[in-house]
Amino acid sequence: MPQYENEQKFSVGSFLLYMLGFLLFWEWLRPLSTFTDTDYLSIFVLFSAFLFTLSYFELSIWVAFPIKLLALAYALHSIYFPVSFFDFQWVSYLLADLAGSLKNAFSRDWEGMTSISRTFLFLVLLWLISYLMHYWLIQARRIFLFFIITVLYVTVVDTFTMYDASSAIVRTVIIGFVLLGILRFIRIIELKGFRVHQHQFPLMWIVPLAILITFSSVLGYLAPKAAPQWPDPVPFITAVGNQTDEGDGPGNGGGIQKIGYGTNDSRLGGPFVYDDNPVFMTTIEELHYWRVESKEVYTGLGWDTDPAEPPSEKVQPNDVSLDPVHAVTYDDNVRSEDLTAEVEVLRNNPYPFIVYPGELQTVESEEDRDYQMNTITNKLMTFEQAGESGLEEYTVNYKVPEFSEEMLKNSSTDYPAEITERYLQLPEDLPEEIQELTEDITADEDDPYAKAKAVEGYFSRNGFSYNTTDVAVPGRDDDYVAQFLFESKLGYCDNFSTSMAVMLRTIGIPTRWVKGFTSGDYEQTLDDGRRMYQVTNSNAHSWVEVYFEGVGWVPFEPTQGFLDLPNFVSDYEEENAEVDAPEENDQQEEQARNGEDSTGSSGFQFPIDLDKVLTWLKWTSLTLVTLLVISGLVGFLTRKNWLHKYFIWRYRKRKDDDERVFNDAYHRLLWLLEQYGIKKRPQQTLREYALEVDRYLDTGDMRILTKKYEHTRYSNNPNQVDWSDTKELWENLIKRIRP
Repeated sequence: MPQYENEQKFSVGSFLLYMLGFLLFWEWLRPLSTFTDTDYLSIFVLFSAFLFTLSYFELSIWVAFPIKLLALAYALHSIYFPVSFFDFQWVSYLLADLAGSLKNAFSRDWEGMTSISRTFLFLVLLWLISYLMHYWLIQARRIFLFFIITVLYVTVVDTFTMYDASSAIVRTVIIGFVLLGILRFIRIIELKGFRVHQHQFPLMWIVPLAILITFSSVLGYLAPKAAPQWPDPVPFITAVGNQTDEGDGPGNGGGIQKIGYGTNDSRLGGPFVYDDNPVFMTTIEELHYWRVESKEVYTGLGWDTDPAEPPSEKVQPNDVSLDPVHAVTYDDNVRSEDLTAEVEVLRNNPYPFIVYPGELQTVESEEDRDYQMNTITNKLMTFEQAGESGLEEYTVNYKVPEFSEEMLKNSSTDYPAEITERYLQLPEDLPEEIQELTEDITADEDDPYAKAKAVEGYFSRNGFSYNTTDVAVPGRDDDYVAQFLFESKLGYCDNFSTSMAVMLRTIGIPTRWVKGFTSGDYEQTLDDGRRMYQVTNSNAHSWVEVYFEGVGWVPFEPTQGFLDLPNFVSDYEEENAEVDAPEENDQQEEQARNGEDSTGSSGFQFPIDLDKVLTWLKWTSLTLVTLLVISGLVGFLTRKNWLHKYFIWRYRKRKDDDERVFNDAYHRLLWLLEQYGIKKRPQQTLREYALEVDRYLDTGDMRILTKKYEHTRYSNNPNQVDWSDTKELWENLIKRIRP
């Protein structure tokens, strides 16, 4: 049996194709850290690069599949399991998590899908895409459609999110055109039968192509450009999306977010909409905020945590105290009250961390978990069998401080070195006018506490407004704080808290940025006098903690419309210095009964649960796309088993002109023969090829069909072709083709 293999192999060319294909695919991953809350982009990129590398070596499926599966498991382990890879306890937890998520998927409980299972599906999608890229580049020799889709993706992301694609579009165009040029060269070589020595590639053709494309792209990028001729449609689209029943206007941000607790704060800004989905229910004795974590590195666009820090330390639930310099602890001479709060999580998928107020002492729960406290952020994570797992119910015992203003005023500015090194950090390119403004605000104050209170009260006295819709997004060369202070003066908690933290740092006062939840919405008062509050996603909040030597970390609330966080008294010796907290609580309770939150603003309810509808649409779309991708992949892999049957059925239904049907059917037959391995060489005539096909299939039908085809195409007086007579010959040939 003759072999119809491509005799020319381009090892260098294949490597170049894979490398450029990976760089093109990388453009899909780059924006993820901007408009999603993922912090593991590097792992996804490395996993994709590993898959492309394995595809280049074209290993057997029995070798490649287990290697890729092991790489997928290692990626999941790196993201979610802070134990040794060889501690196989995490594998059992992973399998149990995937099995539970599979049940939720079958029951259409999309909210019950865990983050581990979603990441697993995303990694599988990367696996499938790497296979498709291998097919497009090496077998089909076509990449134009993927290139066009990539350009559209980059431009849409640039238009509707905070991602700046100025460089990405240039990279995409250069890579895409080089790929198209290389694939075109390869198709010409294969079509014309040029001989190229094995393991060589016509680089002398590619270098001029790359230089020409690069020069054209750079010239186009640097050339002067005319102003837009049509109005920008994005403000109109975002305006429509931001309209509410109360007539709110459009936002200026690069995309509308939904409020809630997230982990990625590297890019702040932009409008958001309220989300009243419940997070947890609390039973408490006094009102307070619920703390989750703090961050210390300001980047100019948002907040990060130093990745070089040591991992979290394991703690016991009956004693979660850590290093007093970094933890939320106070000096021994700070007066405090021991309190207890009960927490009942209302989310289907509980957060894998503990929310707590004040200085956390112990955690009580009937659920068996391991606890790890980050020594810098004070985020207390919960684990089960080496995997993140939240608690459904727990009780926290904590201390609520009462700060003496006299003690704060007399605190020293001789801070420890580890405080100044970490909590006075600022970007090198921070605008100087921020420090100048802060120095002007605090010019009449002598102590750190008075300066902190002056900056905290600056916003309420100078026309700053709380706003969630008309919130600007800083550009690539803008500073988040400077934009808020000197341009927009509109924003929500992130704007106010970040500005205060950065302003105090410019004058040498250590600060850190804190995230968590406000007290929530009042539900009822129990018989024992304790009160129940429901905390929703809309209660997600941020504030500031300022370090005072000899006192500790003191919280401040600069956001307009929110109540002061801590209890301040003039001095501990004054009996009348105690704040009348019950009266304040009664006022908040009355506001809660009237349908108002702590800011004094009333909310509104949609006639339907939009969040559930949007969640259902999102996961339904993801499921449909996944099924389509899997179906397409299965169909492609099994195409040789059904293609011939499909075309026989299709051409039996044709009712148009016989000559046209015959010509189409003959060309389809040539295509099918090539797909099944019987390829026509460039130097062969149709008659020579027909003889070879007949020998291969042990028939004489191909010569008859070819003779009729040549007669219809080249004869001056062609006879009318009767498709019904030739259809049987055509079908017999197709039926003889075997995979």
